[in-house]
Amino acid sequence: MTNPFSLDALLGGAAAPLLDVSTSAPGPQGRLPLTEDMLLNAPSGDLFALSQNVGMGWDPEELTRTQVLILSTQGGIRAPDGTPIALGYHTGHWEVGLLMQAAAHELRANGGMPFAAYCTDPCDGRSQGTEGMLDSLPFRNDAATVFRRLIRSLPTRQAVIGVATCDKGLPAMMMALAGCGDLPCVLVPGGVTLPPEDGEDAGKIQTIGARYSHGTLTLQEAAELGCRACASPG
Repeated sequence: MTNPFSLDALLGGAAAPLLDVSTSAPGPQGRLPLTEDMLLNAPSGDLFALSQNVGMGWDPEELTRTQVLILSTQGGIRAPDGTPIALGYHTGHWEVGLLMQAAAHELRANGGMPFAAYCTDPCDGRSQGTEGMLDSLPFRNDAATVFRRLIRSLPTRQAVIGVATCDKGLPAMMMALAGCGDLPCVLVPGGVTLPPEDGEDAGKIQTIGARYSHGTLTLQEAAELGCRACASPG
């Protein structure tokens, strides 16, 4: 008698493909650029990092390049054509990943090995009037700490590029880079949101509720102005 509660029955006969799980893979081809001195004296993490770098697709013959860490406040998941796969918290961090890509391509073209890490940021415009505002200012210090920890957690980095925007993420990045001592650093501001050609900017638009309640704005005006307010990412 067939068990109606078997995995195959519950999944409508689709259990077999789900249970066909790969438990090993061939692995990258090539050789790590190891030396006797590295094996005897380098931190074990430096050696394992080489394996991880190749495991992410890096060419084993290019593992000795200068390593540069690119940090950012990137948020959301943006498709190559600009459409959202998953939204971020605000327009400010929506496209800083494009700046990171440009920096990474330039570094690689000039013999570098770019790394990228992220600590995204909230938006106090979004959390205005809610208990989320309690996290706005503390986030700056928290993020600065996270960025510094990310920098220290890549011991082989020889320089850092920070890409950030807005009034919490950008100061957090500045604080982190300022704490890097003699490590070469570059700060890249991410740019601003353009105002609409006909409408209100991202600051004034945040008063539509108050203005409507005082009768200085109609419901239709509020809806149309609000839709145009963030005319571009930034």
